[in-house]
Amino acid sequence: MKKYYLLFFILLNLNCFSQTDIDTSWKSVKESFIKKTEVLFKLTNKLQKSKKINQSELDKTVINAGKLKAVSEINILNKESVNKVKQANDELNTYLVRILVNLELDFKMKSDKNVIDLTYELAEVENQIFTNIKKYNNICESLNQKTLIFPTSSSNNKPASIKF
Repeated sequence: MKKYYLLFFILLNLNCFSQTDIDTSWKSVKESFIKKTEVLFKLTNKLQKSKKINQSELDKTVINAGKLKAVSEINILNKESVNKVKQANDELNTYLVRILVNLELDFKMKSDKNVIDLTYELAEVENQIFTNIKKYNNICESLNQKTLIFPTSSSNNKPASIKF
């Protein structure tokens, strides 16, 4: 009988460690999204001076960055919270793509050193998000937690593409 209790105790502890791995990985994903919003706040602040970028689009980008930051700060991990983060990021990307396309038309602004640095930092954060999501999804799959997988529309080896 003691063997069964010991086996049960070991299995219970393995499950706790597994949940800890998922929680830690999810925290890294959310921290990457929060970093993205911080970079976007700085970038949109710089782009306010542009006459080529629609101010309404900038405002919507800031609003959606705030929404992404808010849902990323929630400490609950379930299918609904994962989907909320995904949805908030998708909505933000819609406006982000628009302001980046308009930035290409503003030669003076796109050659500004601060703007260049922020766009490179944004690219680095996006790569980190992709890497963290991939690690998180791999952990979820390995622990058979398919309901917690972060939905992506990309293949396993390429970052997600943004559709116009």
